[in-house]
Amino acid sequence: MDSSGKERVLVVVPARWGSSRFPGKALADLQGRPLVVRVMENAVRMVTADRVVTATDDERIAAAVRAAGFEAELTGTHPTGTDRIGEVAGRDPAGIVVNLQGDEPLLDPAVADRLVEALRGDPAAGAATCGHPFADPGAWRDPNQVKVVCDGAGRALYFSRAPIPGIFPGSAPAAFAHALRHIGIYAFRRAVLERFLALARTPLEQTEGLEQLRLLEHGVAIRVLTVAGAALGVDTPADLEEVRRRWRDRG
Repeated sequence: MDSSGKERVLVVVPARWGSSRFPGKALADLQGRPLVVRVMENAVRMVTADRVVTATDDERIAAAVRAAGFEAELTGTHPTGTDRIGEVAGRDPAGIVVNLQGDEPLLDPAVADRLVEALRGDPAAGAATCGHPFADPGAWRDPNQVKVVCDGAGRALYFSRAPIPGIFPGSAPAAFAHALRHIGIYAFRRAVLERFLALARTPLEQTEGLEQLRLLEHGVAIRVLTVAGAALGVDTPADLEEVRRRWRDRG
């Protein structure tokens, strides 16, 4: 607990060297500083965060983060960023753990703060994540755009790469308006993160290639915070050029 009686919040930024589409992207230059450092600059602006740390398996990334005045921990080799976060969380007593992607330097830290408060405000939820409305059916049909549909309380019913909800024959064609595009940042209650990492991969998770389904398949409620839009992430060198352009344009 912090001085206000709220659970401490640990924010972890996972960053690895071996990205399949863009090796070494964590250290790619963004207006004179490494990409991961730009992410950390945003992350430390979160008002809910008690500690912000980069989790990486590469000394070069850790050294760059520390040289910029931020904290980094070296981890072992892990199959996912969530597993990497779990290692760091295992050495910290925080009650809430936030997973901020290390390749989203344009993410507004206020969104991450809202995510933490959404989890705090929903005692029935074990985790929280974000989504935004689809502007048109094109992205909704794209299997690379993950969809989530929610119940009336704003908790996830299902995540899918398929265009959900389906369209009943003869019904209105605007089904995309009933789904949100998932944004992959998460806040976990500590016990839920520990349980998640101890569980074997589940059938729907493996079918869809979406690890958050492991929580739903085990009955864990996921709160979904609706936001206006998503920050552009850096998956490829082309993405980096677009982020650089947007960074310059914002002054």
